[in-house]
Amino acid sequence: MNELKIHLENCYGIKKLQHTFDFTKSKVQIVYAPNGAMKSSFAKTFEDICFDKVSQDRIFSERVNHRSALVDKRDILKEEIFVINRIQDADFKEASTILANKSLKTEYDAINIKLIETKKDFIKILLPYFGLKENVIEQTIIDAFKNDIYSFVETRSAEINEIETPILNNIIFNEIFNDKVSKFLKEKSFNTKIKEYISVYDKLVNENTTFFKKGEFNHNNAENITKSLKDNGFFKADHKVKIKDSVIGNIEELENVIKEEKEKVLNNPELTSKFNEIDKALNSNSELRNFRNYIENNQEIIKEFIDLENFKKKLILNYIANHKSELDVFAKLYSETKTRRNEITIEARKEQSEWLKVLDIFKNRFTVPFKIKIKNQEDVILKSEPASLIFTYEDGDSKKDLGGPEINKSLSTGEQRVFYLLNIIFQIETRKIITNDQLFIIDDIADSFDYKNKYAIIEYLKDIADDPKFKMIILTHNFDFYKTIKKRLEGVNNWEGNLKAVKSKTEVKLVPGEKQDVFPQLRKNFSTCEKSFISCIPFVRNLIEYTVGTKNPNYLTLTSLLHIKPAHAIENIKETKEHTTGEILTIFNSVFATTSTLTDTTTKVYDLAIAIAEEIEANKEIEPVLDLKSKLCLSIAIRFKAEDYIINKVSDANFHTNIWSKETGKIIGQYKAEFPNDKKEIEIFERVNLMTAENLHLNSFMYEPLMDLSEDHLLTLYKDIKVLESTVA
Repeated sequence: MNELKIHLENCYGIKKLQHTFDFTKSKVQIVYAPNGAMKSSFAKTFEDICFDKVSQDRIFSERVNHRSALVDKRDILKEEIFVINRIQDADFKEASTILANKSLKTEYDAINIKLIETKKDFIKILLPYFGLKENVIEQTIIDAFKNDIYSFVETRSAEINEIETPILNNIIFNEIFNDKVSKFLKEKSFNTKIKEYISVYDKLVNENTTFFKKGEFNHNNAENITKSLKDNGFFKADHKVKIKDSVIGNIEELENVIKEEKEKVLNNPELTSKFNEIDKALNSNSELRNFRNYIENNQEIIKEFIDLENFKKKLILNYIANHKSELDVFAKLYSETKTRRNEITIEARKEQSEWLKVLDIFKNRFTVPFKIKIKNQEDVILKSEPASLIFTYEDGDSKKDLGGPEINKSLSTGEQRVFYLLNIIFQIETRKIITNDQLFIIDDIADSFDYKNKYAIIEYLKDIADDPKFKMIILTHNFDFYKTIKKRLEGVNNWEGNLKAVKSKTEVKLVPGEKQDVFPQLRKNFSTCEKSFISCIPFVRNLIEYTVGTKNPNYLTLTSLLHIKPAHAIENIKETKEHTTGEILTIFNSVFATTSTLTDTTTKVYDLAIAIAEEIEANKEIEPVLDLKSKLCLSIAIRFKAEDYIINKVSDANFHTNIWSKETGKIIGQYKAEFPNDKKEIEIFERVNLMTAENLHLNSFMYEPLMDLSEDHLLTLYKDIKVLESTVA
């Protein structure tokens, strides 16, 4: 894999991107891309190749798409690509759900997703019977039969299918099996009353006055037979039923006979007396009055209370027996996929040694307040079961093991991101045994990590980059990370592999990035490069601030070259527009311990900054991409012109004399107070404050905000300021 030639059009926000990555010159290509430029879109497009998916524009899906990725003049193979997405794009659910061999996990999940969907559909049809939420119904079945839902379906399907006519369908599970009722039903005194009621009931159903018989034929059986005869048109075919000595020729007559026989039992004075004892016990508890009303209308279930666990099972089995076709679909899918799931599990077990190796790498490189060990290897890789991994926390002599859902409450967001790396490390380590070259697309992997773990990531990338099979394209929006990884990976990355993404209205271009760190270059070139000279002003000012302090005359002098300042008589500091390059050269030489010279020491620094900005604007068609020095010079010129305009327009031209912190914001505030209706001008000044404030001060050693600003934004702002300037009489 010597060369990767890409041509993308309308791929997730990338209108057009053509570039050739030359891995013979730099096997690691580092791309600095501000947010919104192309990073995630680039990674997503290559992920599509991995999964044989068609790429498209995320918003304008109707646009014609083009995607070409050629390795050494042939189409890249999906097996040659490994995309590592940014950490926050990865779901952190349970530890066990993110640790996986990707190919095994993908196949297992595809099977599981279908199973889960079928399970949800199955449980949904049971909602009216239970009066509970879906997740509670599943747990109720698990608790009743001491089996997970899949094993329950597998082992109980035959038994359920044998139930020809389901009973107890009118009984709502939650009306009986809720905390208050269940507790009451288990009380010894109430249990005694139930036994007495059942004894009388059994005696009555065996008496000659009724055609019911204990254990053989009760009113539930009779009602089910009646329903079956009615549904199947038995009487419409002129059939008759003989019960004892009576012949019945229609459904209404049969229903009346059963109703009468049932009432003979339930309205028997002796049974009524026993029911009244139960009723009295229920009425004595205000929390059970709803249940009491329910029992009054469903007296036939009282006899079931003697064995509540069996009653639970009977209800559940009969509920499901009303939906045998749905049960059969669920059971068939589980049975058909069971063999392959078991095969994948066996494959997963073989990776035990690889996982131990990954854990060692993790323990040795990354800093987290816990230790990790694998409890159940195949579940770690494939399933979402709790306690697949055990996290051991130690605090002095105290030690605590956590697993499954508990760990979600304990891991901080940062620790979750670090833990996610386990999955990445595993996949990388497994690819080391592949003989073919591999291309890693790495999207902001270090984003949001603390510095210690960020450097651990860099060192790990450095180690794997030494493998001749691995080629990398590292994408980042973090300029500090870009500089750091560029330096740490210099053995496998040279300046030709350092790129910057520049996004225009029509395309994204990857242009050469900074060849070297900007600060040594500024120090080296300030006497020969005018842009470097102006760019050194905020840099040297920060150095003085951090080493000497903000009261230092040199600090105040350089501050007056970042804002429009009047003369400072006490400190003998000139006004902004009067400082010369020679005066500033003296400060630079003092701070840098150099003896550099300039050909002209009389040029006003203010005039030089404006002249450079004018040159940048004039050459924008020739040099559309601005380096950091150009952006710094343009930002300083923008601020000069904006503050100059405001100071000349406000009523008190000297109001800013003693402002030495947050000057631009306070100057703009004065303008807004005096000219609140100048909406257009205020909008421009707010942009000035937003785009130039932090760039030239506290964040100047990183300059990331300025790097993220597009050339168009700065040039447009400079142009808008000039238009305002031209309106001043």
